[in-house]
Amino acid sequence: MQVQVFMGNAGEGKTNKLQAVQDRLGFVGESAPIIQAGAYGEEGLLQILEVRAAGGQREILVDDCSRQQILKVLEWQSCVEHLPDFDGLVVHLARKD
Repeated sequence: MQVQVFMGNAGEGKTNKLQAVQDRLGFVGESAPIIQAGAYGEEGLLQILEVRAAGGQREILVDDCSRQQILKVLEWQSCVEHLPDFDGLVVHLARKD
């Protein structure tokens, strides 16, 4: 499991780096399933990440993360990275301004 944190100015709700990941995943011209972190508390965000990972999603994009949400995801990573359900999982977090 890998967690990448992007910082910078948001443009149209997504950082340029998050947009580049979306393009690389093949969602050019359409929306990738991006989680809007502002809709969740820290625990709620972890729950949706677990649901997406259990459903087989290997790259998860999360926009507008607070500092606390990012810290919680990094803490969660250290707790679950040894579990096979999270092998090959990459979580891309875009920090809000």
